[in-house]
Amino acid sequence: MIERGNSRTHPDRSKGVRVAEVKIQGDSVSIDIALIDRLLGFHGSFHIPLEHVTNAYVSGFEDLELQYKLEGTNLGFYKSVGVFANPQGLIFVDASGARDCLVIEMRGERFPRIAVQLPEGEDPNAIAHTIMQRIPDSGPVE
Repeated sequence: MIERGNSRTHPDRSKGVRVAEVKIQGDSVSIDIALIDRLLGFHGSFHIPLEHVTNAYVSGFEDLELQYKLEGTNLGFYKSVGVFANPQGLIFVDASGARDCLVIEMRGERFPRIAVQLPEGEDPNAIAHTIMQRIPDSGPVE
């Protein structure tokens, strides 16, 4: 059953920028990247077992501290898609500076962190909270 998500085919009407779709299904998180962003970022979508997720939180675009583009496209605050380096290591980003990003940290995956901007109207805090509640053995989230 899909608990969260919105169609990735609809643009983020606030800036005309397409955004990612995040779904929590059973024991995994799916991050579906829009087709144009797959081409710009040289990467497809992600399917992550919840047991690999260690943290989920909300971050501002500037707080991601993107330093070096390793693969993908960086159009500044308009759109950044691809693999970047930041002070914490590698991060896959699909976001613009328009709104806060959902950041998911993982172990045992190709990228230790993924940051995506959600469609307008979706609350990244609510999705981060839901992910944290569903992580096996993570205990109660208040």
